Amino acid sequence: MISVVLLAVVGASPGLLPSAQVRKDQGVQRSTVVRDAKGEYEGAPWDSQLAAIIAPDGVLEWDLGQTYPIEAALIQGDNNDDFILWSSVDGNFFQPLWRAPQDALAGLRTRTTTTLKGQARYLRLTAEGGDRMYSVSEVMVFTRASELTPDVMERTPVPPPPPRPPASTDGSMIVVGLLGAYTAYWFWSRRQAAIAAAMAKAQAEAPKPEVAAELPKEPPPAS
Repeated sequence: MISVVLLAVVGASPGLLPSAQVRKDQGVQRSTVVRDAKGEYEGAPWDSQLAAIIAPDGVLEWDLGQTYPIEAALIQGDNNDDFILWSSVDGNFFQPLWRAPQDALAGLRTRTTTTLKGQARYLRLTAEGGDRMYSVSEVMVFTRASELTPDVMERTPVPPPPPRPPASTDGSMIVVGLLGAYTAYWFWSRRQAAIAAAMAKAQAEAPKPEVAAELPKEPPPAS
């Protein structure tokens, strides 16, 4: 009996949603990934295969089975959209429990709160604002704030950067080098020509030295 209980505890997913019953699934693709305790790395593409795509009028709704106090929640979704978590105790009247705000950084981003003071048997998720291209990779709800720990959600690793392209071997670098050398020679020859022209002009304009007038020769003495 003890081993069965331990197995159930170890295999249980955190939060209230994994064991909840789906009450409404409208306009949502891949809705099952929303409550599997597996999210993406921060900044992953908004349309990742681990994210549910939600239409502008899409709704997800769950029945927790009984009324629970709600203190904390986590939503990982597209950064530039607002996600609203609604609560209800009777399944008819829903009120906003938490609005997960937009994030300035791109891609899928995690928002958390530990200051909720609500009660719910039924929970509803909707999205609004932003670019109306909504996606959510994970939703978690907790009865106590202490349950929301940094490692509560499993994340996919950040992929390595793409490899650098190989160096070009088609001779283009040789052409670029020759063009650079020709350009440098052209500027050098123009400068040398300008210097030579300036020196010639300076010599032409320089004053010429005065030549002493030649004295008339005296006639030789008579013999």
